[in-house]
Parts: sequence; C-alpha cells; structure tokens
Amino acid sequence: MLRSMNRTVTALICLSCAIAAPALAQKSVPVTGEPHHHLVYTADRLRVFRVEVPAHSSTLIHEHAVDYFWIAVGASEFVNAAVGKPEAPVVAADGSVHFTRGGFSHLARVDGLRPFRNVTLELPLAQTNPRNLCEAVIADQPLDCAAATQRASALFSGARARPAFETEQTRVTLLTIAPNEELDLARHARAPMLVAVDDAPGDVHITCPVADQPKGFAMQSRSGNSYRLTGNSACSIHNATASTVRFLAVEFLPPPK
Repeated sequence: MLRSMNRTVTALICLSCAIAAPALAQKSVPVTGEPHHHLVYTADRLRVFRVEVPAHSSTLIHEHAVDYFWIAVGASEFVNAAVGKPEAPVVAADGSVHFTRGGFSHLARVDGLRPFRNVTLELPLAQTNPRNLCEAVIADQPLDCAAATQRASALFSGARARPAFETEQTRVTLLTIAPNEELDLARHARAPMLVAVDDAPGDVHITCPVADQPKGFAMQSRSGNSYRLTGNSACSIHNATASTVRFLAVEFLPPPK
C-alpha cells in the first residue's frame, strides 16, 4: 500500500512539473507582442491598449517596461501571476482604476466564466509621487478627494467628473455622460486626452477641436478609442448615443517647480 501511495504521489508531482514546465520556459514578450493587448494609440506620453482575456484563458507572459494604469470594463476576476512572485487573485469592480509601476513581467489568467476586459494606458515618461484623489487606485494610501473634486467641477460641468489619481506628471479623471447629456469643458490651460471606456453605438458630438480631425467630427465610444483635444477655449461633449458612456480625461501636467 505504501509503495502504491508513493508511486501515486510521484506521478502527481511529475504531472505538475510537466504542466508547469511550458509556462516557466516561456520567454516574456513585449506588451505590444501579447495578442490580447491591442495597441490603439501611441504618442510620446501615452500608449493605449484595448485588452480582452476570454474566460478560461490566459495572456502570454509579457513585460510592462514603464508605469501604467488600467480601468476595468465590466466586473472581473483574474489571477495575476508576476514572474518571481506568488500568484495573486484580483477582483476588479467595473470602472475601477489601478496604477502599477513598470519593470516587471506577468500573465493574467481567467479561471472563471467572465472575460477580463480593460483599457490599459502606458505612461512612457517616468511618474513621480503618485497619489489617490477620489479612488483607491494606490493601495494603503489615503484619498484626497475634496480639493480634487472642487478643481474637477470647475473644469468639467454638466456630467459626472470623478478625479481618480494623479502624479507630478499626469492627472486622471473619469467622466460619465448619460444619454443626451452634455459635458462642458471650461476654458483650460492644457487640453486633456479623452480615452473611451465603453462600447456604445452612435455618435458623441464634440465642439472641442480634436487633433487630426475636421471640425464637426463625431467621436465613437469604443473601448480604448483615444482623442487628443487641442486649443484652450471652452467647449462641450454631447452624448447622442442611447447608452451612458465613460471617458478617461488624461491631463499631462507641466514639470513641478
């Protein structure tokens, strides 16, 4: 009996090694080479990826060389397996924002029935002093919501604007615009990037000038679509779709004095 048990244990260990070996042997690929990450925008200070990992599947091991943040599109649960660290389960609420330092490789594995969808935004410029505003983006740090909300209300009005987090280089605000609602952007010193979170058929009309687009251009709310606003005059964004749409407003800040 003991010999039989030993043979069974040995067989299970060998099977575990056989299963784990391919994953351990896999070389890390750049995030641009990971097939679940679809690059939709690239510039000096921002790269945007549309990401979807289906149920019961996994990404390849891939490298995040620079700091980045991501927003969950729909609630999801996945396993974060960073190279050299224990696996960690992650539960992400819809619309939750997460900031991560770069310089590591990992894979994301979905064991459940729901896909893991997100928009990942890389920040090629090194980020200093990240801090929470109205969202717990950075674990174990306090929120600083009151002043951030007052500032956001002065810049964005007519729809919900919730500051998420900021660094000394970048500020991120989540804009939520209901159907037929209009968001007004006050006169501003630095026009933000707008990055769509949700998929919603129809047009989102904008009076703000958009880089490389003609006057009267209509934005499309598809997850990851990115629009670089220009100019500094007051303008508006009207949601003409039948769904609530969300955009991340990404402001690039001047160097700290």
